[in-house]
Amino acid sequence: MGIFFVVAAMAVSVVAQQVSTTPASRGEGWENRVARNAAQAQQGNKELVFIGDSITDFWSNRGKSVWDKYYSQYNILNLGISADRTEHVLWRLDHGELDGYQPKLFVVMIGTNNTGHRPLEKESPEDTIAGIKAILDRLEAKAPNSKVLLLAIFPRGATPQDGCRVRNAKVNAAIEKFADNKRVFWMNINDKLLESDGTLSKEIMPDLLHPNTKGYEIWASAMDSFVTKTLARTSTTPKSRMDQAWWKKRFEQKQALVKQGGWELVFLGDSITHGWEGRGKDVWAKNFASYKALNLGYGGDNTEHVLWRLDHGELDGYQPKLLVLMIGTNNTGHRPLAKESAEDTAAGIKAILSRIANKSPSTKVVLLPIFPRSGKPTDQSRVRNDRVNEIIKGYADGKRVVFVDFNKKLLEPDGTLSKEIMPDLLHPNAKGYGIWADAIMLIIKETLGK
Repeated sequence: MGIFFVVAAMAVSVVAQQVSTTPASRGEGWENRVARNAAQAQQGNKELVFIGDSITDFWSNRGKSVWDKYYSQYNILNLGISADRTEHVLWRLDHGELDGYQPKLFVVMIGTNNTGHRPLEKESPEDTIAGIKAILDRLEAKAPNSKVLLLAIFPRGATPQDGCRVRNAKVNAAIEKFADNKRVFWMNINDKLLESDGTLSKEIMPDLLHPNTKGYEIWASAMDSFVTKTLARTSTTPKSRMDQAWWKKRFEQKQALVKQGGWELVFLGDSITHGWEGRGKDVWAKNFASYKALNLGYGGDNTEHVLWRLDHGELDGYQPKLLVLMIGTNNTGHRPLAKESAEDTAAGIKAILSRIANKSPSTKVVLLPIFPRSGKPTDQSRVRNDRVNEIIKGYADGKRVVFVDFNKKLLEPDGTLSKEIMPDLLHPNAKGYGIWADAIMLIIKETLGK
């Protein structure tokens, strides 16, 4: 008889674990919401993604003011759906919610409905643990470069003796071990949500399950340091190259020119822009000599270097009518994808546009896509730059910022890049600079009136 009960208990556990780890739908209406989530995901450009159930879902109402306070600066996606269990999250992740982007960070909390909606004899803590592990495995498989902040299931029920609280505590003790502090990180903020005696106050969770605004503030505040550090972008943090003698000398020379004032046409960028003073010199003289034109291109610069320059005087003392911006190929070319995504590079370009708007609000900006790089359209550097270009074209409003894409004119009909245009498959020669000048002359004449 004893053996029978042991075998029966093991069979129930296996069945329950299969339920918690087997992707499951909740029906047509729910699937429609999943489809909407997937459509948002597939727009790309998401860097912070929350995954969970109603506690995550309610950031959109009870926690909205806190959400806006802490996360409005990020490209963020909320993948919380009320009443979901682990198996429902798995279904969602298999049906589009992880497609089309690689966020820097997932924030995951799930499991309270597994323990709260099923009696212990139908789902043990081990079964819930297995479901959470399956979700972490999905994230690793579909977004291997993303970090995961795994949260302990929040307190449930008024007292530490509450059955759901006890079950969730057992789950939390186990899932903490899933953190490797490299890709998966653990955070348990439950003590911040509880009274000193372990009771849960309705002043934090009125229904003893879902936080109110005060509870969401506690949650966001507890994560803030980790989120800020994880989402910090090299591409948007101004950085000097003044330790390089040639760069320092060029910056000082350009500053002397800037102080003369009166500049009406400014080119801002990296070596490709810098090259107007080399291979593009004759084309510059032919097309731009009649304008008060300034070249602020520096070989080797990334977005963060341009930001530093703008913060240290390169747009001070004058308001150019037109600024031509192209930057980013060194971000994608000098850093592996694991260190900088296309979204990161695009964010750096967006930060530059914001600096220009703040320092020179009357200036019209011609935003150029990053030029083609490397021979074939399938080369990784070209693919990354194409993705950046797809994002940044959305920054143009057609009035103050105009996106001018003439990359196809630099390419052969089959998409290959010819050394007759870019001998090193990166920097234009005189013919390439001629194509560039021709592509922007109309807008220059329209804006400068001559």
